Amino acid sequence: MSVTSKDKMEFAYAMAKHSTVTQRECLRLLRLAATVQRLATEACNRALTPKEVRKDEKVQMDIIAILAPHDCEAKFQGDPRGCCVKVVVPDGYTNDWGREGICVPA
Repeated sequence: MSVTSKDKMEFAYAMAKHSTVTQRECLRLLRLAATVQRLATEACNRALTPKEVRKDEKVQMDIIAILAPHDCEAKFQGDPRGCCVKVVVPDGYTNDWGREGICVPA
């Protein structure tokens, strides 16, 4: 599934309105979420190599490190049919059907 500029703009707007995450951090989150999504797709098609498993763990830790200073939390989902990374913001705003957080488009 391709991500449109509109999806990215909606994510950046939601993050700016409901958290203190900067624009540069939002761009980094978008790149990292794309990696998580790609690895989740690969994990559904075949077993990940040890190198890919380490990469997935590192990317998830990077996402957590970006969000921690802003009192935000990351939720990861391994099913690539949906949003693999969601951000739980302090005010509780959500934009997903499961009411878990703000979806990071990937």
